[in-house]
This record gives sequence, structure tokens and C-alpha cells, in this order.
Amino acid sequence: MIPPHIDGFLDAALRLDAASFARIRATRAEETAAGRRDASRAPRLSAAEFSALDKRVRDVLRPRSEEFRGAPGGLRAAITVTEVAAQALWKPDVLTAAQYESFVAPFRAEGVAVPPRS
Repeated sequence: MIPPHIDGFLDAALRLDAASFARIRATRAEETAAGRRDASRAPRLSAAEFSALDKRVRDVLRPRSEEFRGAPGGLRAAITVTEVAAQALWKPDVLTAAQYESFVAPFRAEGVAVPPRS
């Protein structure tokens, strides 16, 4: 059910270490505080789509929970930032170019290949 381009993103993103996720979380917090990012603008998936995404992300990250102890935002933040970026990749057509970038650019900065908004 997860589209191939989202699978590719998840394969790379879910290999990031806790420090990378902490940097992504910090970038997200800075952009939100500056008004350049609004989490409420993240595309909404159907219940079935989100369930498949959530299961995939949690199944990979939960076993690494010890790694995230003490990291800013911890495991919960890693799950959230990954799912929100995947939602933007899944439905880029409902986002402006700036909104799309605000959700995916932090992953690109950590070396994850992110397709351009089409």
C-alpha cells in the first residue's frame, strides 16, 4: 500500500541515527517558531494509508528505542518527523513548493534522497 517512492525514502530515513533525528527535530522547531513551517499543513492520508505508514515507521524505530533515550524529542520525535515528511512526499500536490520543502528539506540535509516536488 505504501508507494515505491515513499518506501525508498523510508528505507533511507529510517537508517538515520539519533543525532540526525535530533537535528531534524531542531530544524523543524526553529522553522515552526519563525513561522516558516506549519505542521497543520501536512497532507492528510486516508486511515488505511496512515496505518500502513505508521506501522512501517514504528516497526523499524521502536526496536531502536534505547538509542533515542536522552536525545531531544526522543523516539516520539523521530517517528513524527519521519511520518510528516512521508505524508508530504505522498501527497505533494496539496502543498506549495515552500511547504513541501519545509517538510522534507531537513531530511535532505541529513543525506536522505528526496524527490523534487512534481
